[in-house]
Amino acid sequence: MFITRLNIERVRNLKAVALQELQPFNVFYGQNGSGKTSILEAIHLLAIGRSFRTHIPKNYIQNETSDAIVFAQSATEKIGMQKLLSGEQLIKVNGDNIATQGQLAKILPLQHIDPQSTDIIDYGAKPRRQLIDWLMFHVEPDFYHAWQYYSRALKQRNSLLKSRRNLNLNDLEPWNKMLAEYGEMLHSQRSGIVEQWKVYFEQDLKHLLPNLDIQMEYVPGFHTELGLLHDLTVHHQKDLDRRYTEYGPHRADLRLKTTLGDADVVLSRGQKKLLIVALKLSQIAMLHACNKETVVLLDDVTAELDLTAQRRLIERLSQLGSQVFITTLEHESVKKHLHDLSISYQLFNVENGQVQVVVQ
Repeated sequence: MFITRLNIERVRNLKAVALQELQPFNVFYGQNGSGKTSILEAIHLLAIGRSFRTHIPKNYIQNETSDAIVFAQSATEKIGMQKLLSGEQLIKVNGDNIATQGQLAKILPLQHIDPQSTDIIDYGAKPRRQLIDWLMFHVEPDFYHAWQYYSRALKQRNSLLKSRRNLNLNDLEPWNKMLAEYGEMLHSQRSGIVEQWKVYFEQDLKHLLPNLDIQMEYVPGFHTELGLLHDLTVHHQKDLDRRYTEYGPHRADLRLKTTLGDADVVLSRGQKKLLIVALKLSQIAMLHACNKETVVLLDDVTAELDLTAQRRLIERLSQLGSQVFITTLEHESVKKHLHDLSISYQLFNVENGQVQVVVQ
């Protein structure tokens, strides 16, 4: 979905924002606290159903109001969301109410690139699993079904483990079988997709970190040679003692290794940031190869990346057909990159929650 029109109401300090004739690249500049990042937050809310800053609606819904609204339009689609303080939401596609956020996410594949963050590398397996599953959701048609059934079974099994201490294998057998069936399915899908992803990752890594050899290793979260059902059965007592399910795809990880050791230990902060950019660019490239273009939110691009890295990133996103929304304090360098690369863009000044088109 190439967004041509964007309306935002009551998200943080943003006044009624109405943007039209949006371009492949859209650059928002202004002082800290002006509302630049809130524009990206609103687009993220529309596509994903949550903010990348907080999971609590009252933190991004404007003070003394009860809801926030985001609407986007392309040449063929109109999508909108109303988010309430309670966390409930109303979603519409081309005027019709729809039930799930997943339907919006399919229409609007979205990547958020924050050059300041190293969370994916430094803070445990969960953000890396989410990275894999974002790719799975968009390129593997059967993933969402398997993931939903696995998640329900896991929730029920963990609930039983927490509620009763004297469970035997028979009590857990229905959930063990369901977890094993859908867990094996998830593992098979993930391992196949990661193998494909590696090819794209190696290409983008060469552009951003040409002097580093980094290997991507998928860790399934259980002993695949024996099967998930075997792990659930053999480690029954351990699960009872810990009161949660130890083995399964919900414990999977994506390990990133250099010749000198794990990336989180060996790489500098700057290298970690470029590695994360390479991971996300390679995912966008994989979707592009499947004829799916991605909307990219690029937050504070000039704060952490040098001029060479900025230019490479902007050029690569343009090559991949992405529509990009950029925030920056230093818009002159971004303008120069876009001009030198002959990329169509629109410039917006953000001040005190108001967004104005800059005529060039």
